[in-house]
Amino acid sequence: MAPYTPSVGDGPHDEAMYESTPAISTYVNGQGPNRNNSQETRLENASDIADLKAGLLLTPKHIPCGYLYDDRGSQLYDEITKLDEYYPFKAEKDLLNQHATEIVSSIPAGSILVELGCGTAEKTSVLLHALIARDGASNVHFLGIDVSMEALYMARTNVMKQCPQLSSKSIEMVCADYLEGLKQARARHPTAMLCVLWLGSSVGNLKPHEAVGFFQSVQESSGPNTQIFLCTDLWKDAKTLHAAYCDSQGVTEAFIKNGMTHALHAVGVGAQADPACWLYDVVINPVDRRVEMWLVANEDVKGVCDSVDIHKGERILMEMSRKFTLEDIRQLAFQSNFYVQDTWRNAKYSMQMLVSTSEAMQRCWKATDALFDGISDWSVQPIDVRHPFGFYYGHLASFAKLKTMPRDEQSHMDEMYSRGIDPSMADPTKCHSHPDLPPEWPAKPQVQDYVQKVRTHILEAFASGSVKTRDAYIALEHEWMHLETLAYMLAQEQRLSFEKSSASSNIAQSSFSTDSSSDDEMSAKRERLNGHADSEGNGVTNCNTKGNKHANGNTNGGLSGHTHANGNSHSITDSHTNGNGDSCSSNGHVLPQSASMIQIPAGDITLGIDTDPSKNFAWDNEGPQQSPQHVSSFQMASRPISNAEFYKFAVECRGYEQEEYWKAEDLACLRKATKLCPATWTVQADGEVFVHRPGKSTPLARVMQQAVWVSLAEAQAFCKWAGGRVMTEEEYERAAEHTRYSDSVLDLEQGGWEWTCTPFAPLQGFEAMSEYPEYSTDFFDDCHFVVKGSSPYTHASVIRRSFRNYYQKEYPYVFAKFRMCKDAE
Repeated sequence: MAPYTPSVGDGPHDEAMYESTPAISTYVNGQGPNRNNSQETRLENASDIADLKAGLLLTPKHIPCGYLYDDRGSQLYDEITKLDEYYPFKAEKDLLNQHATEIVSSIPAGSILVELGCGTAEKTSVLLHALIARDGASNVHFLGIDVSMEALYMARTNVMKQCPQLSSKSIEMVCADYLEGLKQARARHPTAMLCVLWLGSSVGNLKPHEAVGFFQSVQESSGPNTQIFLCTDLWKDAKTLHAAYCDSQGVTEAFIKNGMTHALHAVGVGAQADPACWLYDVVINPVDRRVEMWLVANEDVKGVCDSVDIHKGERILMEMSRKFTLEDIRQLAFQSNFYVQDTWRNAKYSMQMLVSTSEAMQRCWKATDALFDGISDWSVQPIDVRHPFGFYYGHLASFAKLKTMPRDEQSHMDEMYSRGIDPSMADPTKCHSHPDLPPEWPAKPQVQDYVQKVRTHILEAFASGSVKTRDAYIALEHEWMHLETLAYMLAQEQRLSFEKSSASSNIAQSSFSTDSSSDDEMSAKRERLNGHADSEGNGVTNCNTKGNKHANGNTNGGLSGHTHANGNSHSITDSHTNGNGDSCSSNGHVLPQSASMIQIPAGDITLGIDTDPSKNFAWDNEGPQQSPQHVSSFQMASRPISNAEFYKFAVECRGYEQEEYWKAEDLACLRKATKLCPATWTVQADGEVFVHRPGKSTPLARVMQQAVWVSLAEAQAFCKWAGGRVMTEEEYERAAEHTRYSDSVLDLEQGGWEWTCTPFAPLQGFEAMSEYPEYSTDFFDDCHFVVKGSSPYTHASVIRRSFRNYYQKEYPYVFAKFRMCKDAE
């Protein structure tokens, strides 16, 4: 029978009904809307029948989703996973296969891999193989939890077959519900890290408050030495969602109707269970971001139970599957006292490693130590408007102490390292408030001793339960942001070291020196690895550093925990690949033909998010949520400006000497900072150009296709030369929304922060955060401008649509790209 007319956003949404939906058992097995593929025994015991009857007494009526998984239901689900339309199963498997090595790098050696609702363990074996390759089979241990003995037997058999290197002693199975199983796992392994795998987007079975409660219960059951590998299906367009749950072959419809047949047989009215009695309807609920699967009675069904009748035309909810935004995931982690340590995702699906805030803090410190271990001279100051390297090691500890233990007495060292500097580029004598600079910074051993004592104190506070989740988030995001600052300082140290070495080799330098570090190759490596590999796949480290092996297996020079988003990573082919192109002519130059201008349609956007500190962590300038506003149609380059295009402007056309493209004050600042060029290029006297990143100097000819990283002042000069402009923050948001439905805009949110021409200013209704009021307010000065997105050195926890980074427009060191925009024609 043809499915009921599809609905999007209509149909009943009685929240009271959802709130009163009974659980089948204690967080049973991940079954239901997201269809974890373990097989269930028939749900016909007394408590299950009671749950079924309770669901039938609701308005509208509800069938517990466990009734979908009798033997016939499990067979149908296996068929569903093979359908072209049903993307979740394949999307998860593809991500696991693509990122298994990086995923296990977030799992400490000696951890116990624990799977909830293990089913066939087909996908789990991918991670087990990666762990075996890293640690050896004798050091890998798997524990499966399921309420079904049949599922456990199947999982054990499959793991032994697919991972024959594992001994039988390394494979344990626990027949219990999730929380009891985790208690048993902890009792068996009292000190090990438990890495809990929850695959299949099974968290979508739970309403938001239930998911938070479950994650909190996980920590209570297994202790703080627990991390969760969480897989989530992402919210997307209604057409894709509808097709996934209403396939053209009718398999999903048969699956849902079989669940009704099972349920009616369980209450003794199986004679009225003819599938022809029901119409299938899939509703896409955009308010709650979930897919709802309903059956509509084609005729009356009398005496179902306790004098309950089902009337013709009545709708019965059979299944619902919640989908997630990245903000939903962050909110879930925050409210559960977890932290998003790593993320791997594509346009449809997301996987993330959640760790406790205490564990996140310790992993952050490992990354910080790895970076500083490679800096031989902490007194070096490669950027004159920033402190020397060594200051930041003390500052990160001081800040973390001040925020996680705000009532503790401050020492002299706490105060000295409490805040850095961001002086005006136009007049460096003007700067926000900060501690007086000492005549001489403390020696490296003294700073290390200070940091060690502070960290010990902080861990004691975590152990006592006195550190608030929000305060931990402030300290964590602050430290990860500073590691990115240190990355661009290392790029400058690399440039200076390269030029010094070249000078000693009698290679004269040109008066040009151009800043261009952003590249698609770097972004692609971040997607595949950890964001810190060069074009040969070598670990990127400071020129005076050595690669550092982390406890979690990463060799990345200390900058770990990044988002591995394999969205659009396109190579750009244009006439400037080798630096050759059309000759420079008069004013009003146009972009090379390869950088197509696309039309972004007009539409509404909403700036800001809810910054209620009880719901989620966000910096104060990210909110509050604004009223919708209209953005007119505009044109935007399909990709960022490349090194090749900027070379044409800067070198071939000597754009830095053409004052008509510049504001006088911008050019004056750049002349002081960069010798009239972006900050990480070196242009030699023979015309050869090198691009510098942390620990890596690369000939420009090899990175022509990659996006250039420059200051806003340089971006605006280029755009004026080329006949365009830099986008506004509102246009960025409109373009980002457009990319959800089109791949015509490339690398907008990755590969380098994206400059906007919008001054950094408070959103309407702004309130400074009480814990750190100067974070934003000191920079609402008309000198700082908003950048959005992320760079290859941005930690996963900071990557979110609402995040508003900010830099002075003349600041040339930041890893920020730009693209051409024009008003609509």
